[in-house]
Amino acid sequence: MPIKQKAIHKMTASAFLVSAGLVLGYLEGLLPVLSFLPGGKLGVANVATLLAFSWLGAGGALLVGLLRCFLGALFGGGVTAFMYSGMGTLLSVAAMALCAKVFPVRVGLVGRSILGAFFFNVGQVFVSILVLQNVYVFLYLPPLSFVSAFTGLLTGILAKRTLTAFANL
Repeated sequence: MPIKQKAIHKMTASAFLVSAGLVLGYLEGLLPVLSFLPGGKLGVANVATLLAFSWLGAGGALLVGLLRCFLGALFGGGVTAFMYSGMGTLLSVAAMALCAKVFPVRVGLVGRSILGAFFFNVGQVFVSILVLQNVYVFLYLPPLSFVSAFTGLLTGILAKRTLTAFANL
């Protein structure tokens, strides 16, 4: 594929994934699934970031994730929402990229998804500590970690099935 076509393909895929992530995030917001945990969500919108990681690499995943967070905050979350989700996305993609580099064969998409979900929560807790100026917010990380293992597993399975479906088109 010529370089110009490749660039257009990447841009189109990125735009599609940002849009899909925004729609998934909006639809997920309508579900009171994890209402027992303040700020708890399934993270289904992160399927877009996982797909971007698989199709476009870590840089593409970071771009898609941060654009999705920025636009989501612009449409209804505000600056604070972007701080939380942006830091979560940054740490999540960095952890998944490091994992893919260190364990390229042993840890697959589902494993990276679980790792990414954990580090997303680490990023959010870090921002909470800065915003609230209270280090005890760190105590919220263990229950979040437990939930993120479950949600990361579900998101990873969803992303893996989506990749399979697209491969069969």
